[in-house]
Order: sequence, then structure tokens, then C-alpha cells
Amino acid sequence: MATIITNRATVNYNSGTAAAVAFSNTTSTVLNGSLSITKSSLSSGYRTGQELTYIITVTNNRSTPAQTVSVTDNLGTFTDGTITVTPLTYVGTAQLFINGAFVSDLDALVGTDNVLFEIASIPAGGTAQIFYRARVNEFACANVGAEIINNACVDYVCDCACDELICDSFTLPVEEYADITVAKSVCPNPVTCGERLNYVIDIYNNGNIDASDIVITDVFDPALEGITVSLNGTALLADGYSYVGGVLTISSATGTAITVPAAVCTRDQTTGIATITPGKISVAVSGTL
Repeated sequence: MATIITNRATVNYNSGTAAAVAFSNTTSTVLNGSLSITKSSLSSGYRTGQELTYIITVTNNRSTPAQTVSVTDNLGTFTDGTITVTPLTYVGTAQLFINGAFVSDLDALVGTDNVLFEIASIPAGGTAQIFYRARVNEFACANVGAEIINNACVDYVCDCACDELICDSFTLPVEEYADITVAKSVCPNPVTCGERLNYVIDIYNNGNIDASDIVITDVFDPALEGITVSLNGTALLADGYSYVGGVLTISSATGTAITVPAAVCTRDQTTGIATITPGKISVAVSGTL
């Protein structure tokens, strides 16, 4: 990180019997650190369970090689309420590039809340890049507006007293999305001709925004007779759905607009684990075989 150094000289003197003082102009110069660091990612957002690729770029600004360079990444560690959590899990192995050319895989020392990389040497004026992967784990929340702020710092053995630990951070926001899963059950089982058959369709939204404009289609073969349909326990009138030739359709076009609410993420203040409770709707269909 560059630092501005300013300086001004003072001259005290006597003018006859009077004391006087004169000041020089103020000079300034830019002090560049021996090393600089930037943090980035190949992803523009995250979802729970996703593997992300991060890039740490370290530049040697000196005219001599930088030896034994240490890079520490905090894997997004932060404090939420009374607890400290780490939302990323390191997934090895990292790769090291020097001046754009692949050098080797890079071993890492993995701690509970950070990962440490060691680079033997960066040539004068050269750039080292570390590519590594991390999985978004159970400590990451996925509510709209959530983010993972990842911080990386570089240090090395240096003979320049004015050098200091240099860090950079990268903020990755949660993606905004709906994610639908469907589970269907039937009873009784077995069933005989002339009995009523009951189906339940449970629709879950594991995403962090509502799933809208839902269209439910179900084909019954053999077709059910005398069907009844309910949504979240409330019976739908005949003009709230379409049932033609054994094909059931429920949508805004058939008179029933359906939205599956977003999932909600809550954090346990004892364990730190973020629990995602999906939004849910249930459709029950009953008819005679």
C-alpha cells in the first residue's frame, strides 16, 4: 500500500535584535511498500454449499527478489452477535503462478479460521498468484443482503524498517434466487378400483427470494373422478384450477396465483451453525379411481 511522505524544513534566525523563523515549501513523495496484494474471485456471488475460486495476487515492487513470502487468508471469519464463525472451508490443493506461468501446486497450513501459504521467492518486479478453492459451509447465511468478506495479508522477511503488513479484502454477496424442490406422496397403498386416492404435493423453496408465477401440472393415469383440490389446507373452487382428461393444472391462468415464500436463515448463537428453513406450500388432490 502506497504512503505519502511529506516534509518541511524550518530555519530560525536573528534579524538584528529580533528573532525570526522561515519555512520551506512542503515536499512529498510516494512510498510504495515492498509488496502489494489484491484479492479477487472468479465468482460474482455465492450460494450455500458452492465451491468458490479465489485469487490472491502478490506483487514484488522491489528491485531484488522477495524471499519467504507468507500469505494468510482468514476464510471470511467474522463475529456475529456473541460468536465468531468462519463461513468458508478450504478445499486444497492451491496452485501457484509466477508472472503468469504455472509453477507448482502449493501446500497450505490450514487452521480453524485461516489458511497460510508460503511462497519461496518472488522475483524482482514480479507477480505471484495463488489460486485456491473454498466451499461455502454451514456457517454462511444466505438471506438476501448477506455477504462473505474475505481478507488476505502478506508478510515476508524484510530489511526495510518502514514496511508493514499489507492486506486486502474481497466482498462476495449472496446470490438472490429461488430454488424449488418437489415431494409427492400417495395413500392408501395399495388401493382398489372404486376407492378414493389421495395425493399430497409439497413444494419447497430453498432459495432466498420468493418463487412466483408457479404452474403446477399433474397427469393422473388412470384419471381420477370427482376430484377435490386444496392449497395449504384451503379448498379450491372449481374455477381455481383446470382438470381436463386427467390433467390437473393450477396457476394464475386457471384462477389461482401461487407463490412459494423464500427460505429463512437463522444462526444458532451457541454453535454458530446457520440453519436454512425452506418456504413451503402443499397441494392436496383427492379423487376416485
